Amino acid sequence: MSDLKYRLIRLHTVCALACMATLAHAAAPQGASTPTQASTAAAAVSTSILSSAPFVGDDPVAIRDALAKESIHANSPSLTRRIEKLIHVPEKAPQDLNLARHHLDREMAFIVPVPYGVLYRSRTHLLTVDVDLSADDQPGVLLLKKTVVGPSGRGLVIAPEAKAKGYIQNIDVIGLKADDESKTKVHGRMTLTQTAFADANGDFAIAIICSLTPPYLSDRHDHSDPTDDEPTDITTRTSTLYTNVDAVWLVSPQKGIVLSKKLHLSK
Repeated sequence: MSDLKYRLIRLHTVCALACMATLAHAAAPQGASTPTQASTAAAAVSTSILSSAPFVGDDPVAIRDALAKESIHANSPSLTRRIEKLIHVPEKAPQDLNLARHHLDREMAFIVPVPYGVLYRSRTHLLTVDVDLSADDQPGVLLLKKTVVGPSGRGLVIAPEAKAKGYIQNIDVIGLKADDESKTKVHGRMTLTQTAFADANGDFAIAIICSLTPPYLSDRHDHSDPTDDEPTDITTRTSTLYTNVDAVWLVSPQKGIVLSKKLHLSK
């Protein structure tokens, strides 16, 4: 069972207890707490319980590297593949990988922080989500992780001197291809109390619940020498995970709260 599913079970359990507490207070004699007071107290308790168990999604780097390693051992490179590498044709993993060997034959969850695109209207208690998770220079791919190591020489050095002076970058980009429909925009509308919105404290993320599907992985390495426009020696690794998306949620990962399970992807 994935860590995210375990958190969700805990969330459902707490919600059920909150409902029971509300019903019990509603049936209590006069002088007891009102249902509104009881539900507010129960909500505060649920937040407290879940705040010690933040959501931790699957690591896209670990999954990418496991698939790449499995691909290497699956088949030795053919002459055709060697020629394709010379002309920079993206490499795709074979469709007969042993996913169970690396515990990848399961449902997984990727957590993508969204600092922008979440709007709350306190007057109507309406929360809207309108986020584009597309990757740079990869239309139709959801960006899971991008890491840049090394300094840029732009504005600091001329092209012929860039590499000698240490302006060398390694860029690692990992994206997710959702089915075959190239959907990267996440949308959703939901009613949310001001208390619940305040509890999230601006900590919003999209949880993509999915499972791997053939061809599982494409992995490409590109190198660009320093130029006058970009005086930096750059090596880029671009990896794409292929999946079927089962659900898209809005979560507050540090608080361990699922705010909505009714988001959807579109082009």
